[in-house]
Amino acid sequence: MTTSRRTPRPRARASGQRGFTLVELLVAMAAGLVVSLAAFLLSKNATRFFQNEARASASHLAATLGLNRLTADLQRAAYLSSANILADPEVCQVPAAPVGLKRLAGISILPQGSVDLHGSELDQSVANGLNPDSIIIGGSLNSTELFEFRKISDESGDWIVELNPNSSAVQRTLARAQGGGQSLTQIFAPHRFLRIMVRGQEKFLYGVIDQVNVVGTPPLEIRIMLKADPGLPTLVGLADCGVTPGGSTGDGGWVNVVSRVRYDIRSLVGKGTAYDALVAPISTELGTLTGDNGRTELVRVELNEEDQEIPGTLELIAEYAVDLKFGISVAQESTVPGVTNPQITRYPIMATDNALVYSTAAAIDAGPPGTPERVRSVQVRLSTRTRAPDRDVGLPVPVGPDGRRLRFLIPGIAAGANTYGNTAPSGSPPVYARMRTLYADIALPNQAYVPW
Repeated sequence: MTTSRRTPRPRARASGQRGFTLVELLVAMAAGLVVSLAAFLLSKNATRFFQNEARASASHLAATLGLNRLTADLQRAAYLSSANILADPEVCQVPAAPVGLKRLAGISILPQGSVDLHGSELDQSVANGLNPDSIIIGGSLNSTELFEFRKISDESGDWIVELNPNSSAVQRTLARAQGGGQSLTQIFAPHRFLRIMVRGQEKFLYGVIDQVNVVGTPPLEIRIMLKADPGLPTLVGLADCGVTPGGSTGDGGWVNVVSRVRYDIRSLVGKGTAYDALVAPISTELGTLTGDNGRTELVRVELNEEDQEIPGTLELIAEYAVDLKFGISVAQESTVPGVTNPQITRYPIMATDNALVYSTAAAIDAGPPGTPERVRSVQVRLSTRTRAPDRDVGLPVPVGPDGRRLRFLIPGIAAGANTYGNTAPSGSPPVYARMRTLYADIALPNQAYVPW
């Protein structure tokens, strides 16, 4: 029996297979191009969105860091110091000079102080209707220690305060210095004030530090030399405080360092500071479009006995800061007979500057002098902006109820858009940067019980 098998048919020749036509290839290429373009646009928009949000996050972080640093100093206003040295009954004698010591107070707020101090550097803020204040804070901001001294001696007209090198405060300071903390020479830096409490006296003396000499390791001798001007008050006649004239006050006592620092907004571009590389525009030609040109920062600087900035003490606190405003809460004596509790009045930050804020927290040697010792809390409003503009704002321009701006115009990008409220012409790049504004209400614990 024979079984038949079918033989499979041979495959068609390759030349007989059907391929893509030219029309099909063109359609496929066009479709692929559309998909690629859509993916590119999606990626581009996502990248731009990410960059914009990263700038906004950086702006918020800068405002947070700046407000935290300012808050920390305000909480130590008048700490181991005086809330108003000219009115303080516990101050032995206020010298006629220098001016910086005569202005020692817990706080002093200068209306539009940043603009007054730095003028044209704040053209952008002024163009946006912002006129940042400045504030001076006085207190023991560099150390929390009270240092024991052995004696104060007069050597050829120079007063020398000799610390006890074995005291607990000195030993703690030396231990902290080994771990990166401030050394004795850094704490007792020239141009700072030295508050002195002589044992057995109820009033404080103030002098200006000239230099400190630390002899030996560990120190065997720590001598603080004070400037001849203003010197120290002396025990003459019926005086109940001071140092022994022409001799030595050997009863000992305690001293601490007092300093005055100012916060303001200014430009650091081209100032020859340690921050030059950080604040320099990446491109001079594109500096306006990138937001680099005209940038300003919140800075902290220490003031000397002549009310001038001490070289080398300037710190950058918050980048791209554009506004700084203050309000206060003030304690006044009760007008109700038999009631001793003070009445607290709040003077908040307003769209139009509140004159009572600045007259109360004015300089104590001004006319009329301020009464900053009655301030019980300080309200702070700090605003920063994003580096590059990324918003177009039409009318009406958003403004907060207290005058704060929600957008910041970068002048010079588009013609006719150089003042807050202007709208850029159609087709122009964005001219408004986003702003981040933070608020804080900070109690001044060291002034809580000042009765005078």
